[in-house]
Amino acid sequence: MQTLSALTSRPNDPAPQAACPICGGPGRRSCTLPPATYYDCPVCATLFQAPMPTLEQMRDYVNAQYASGVYADYVNAAALKSLTFSRRAAKIRASSGMGRLLDVGASCGYFIDEAIKAGFDAYGLELSAEAIASAPAHLRERLTLGDVNALTARGEAPYAVVTAFDIIEHTFDPIGFLQSLRSVAAPEATVVVTTPDTGHFLRYLLRSKWPMLQPMQHTVLFSRRSLLLALTRAGLTDVRITVARKTLTADYLAGQVEMYLPLPVRAYRTAARMIPSNITNAPISINIGELMAFARVPA
Repeated sequence: MQTLSALTSRPNDPAPQAACPICGGPGRRSCTLPPATYYDCPVCATLFQAPMPTLEQMRDYVNAQYASGVYADYVNAAALKSLTFSRRAAKIRASSGMGRLLDVGASCGYFIDEAIKAGFDAYGLELSAEAIASAPAHLRERLTLGDVNALTARGEAPYAVVTAFDIIEHTFDPIGFLQSLRSVAAPEATVVVTTPDTGHFLRYLLRSKWPMLQPMQHTVLFSRRSLLLALTRAGLTDVRITVARKTLTADYLAGQVEMYLPLPVRAYRTAARMIPSNITNAPISINIGELMAFARVPA
């Protein structure tokens, strides 16, 4: 299996060719957003960066953003996150039943809180110390700083449910990441993943301004086809892929995309002055262009 760092050049070809991290096919240059270049796989429709940012660059960026930036808004939007996650917890409970749950990439622990309310014995893993520090006090003891190696080193008991929301697109080796989720899951456990959808119409409408193109964060972006392929190549079965919905307000969504679409957001803010705030701040559950996959660990 090729990895994202596998770059090859043909003789007399001045442009490097990047290998798709999911199917190994040759990527076509899609767009450049300094410092990143994205490639599009014509075989499985994966969109990926080559070369990758370093892990240190990505971690420093996340910590800085939690302190003062996009992720500060994430912390401030706890009520919206709780609405999104309460619906997800109910959906996962209906699909998988109860038991110990691990949320990988748990951020501030908002999903863990909702999973506990739904009846799960829920814990989380998070790479950002800033994110854990921003978590509610009663959740911090359930959050572990690090990746799955931190759990396997401690000999943690396997989990009945493993979730990873909006995290696989941040990895260098997505199939290896899914295998690491499988390694901490019990036989017949449920694995749930969400990630942006390269097949969503907004990607083609917005092109290089698609907000999911984030050079310091989103290294690999999936289509339905490539997500199915990645899950099955990681040894997971019974894959079911649907859309992922998030609960947002119009004002919050405008703030999230302002850096990518300043003119439309400026027009929205002008129009919003004539709209009652209870409308612009009303929570709505929408598909903003993301996939949700359920898969099973073999017995």
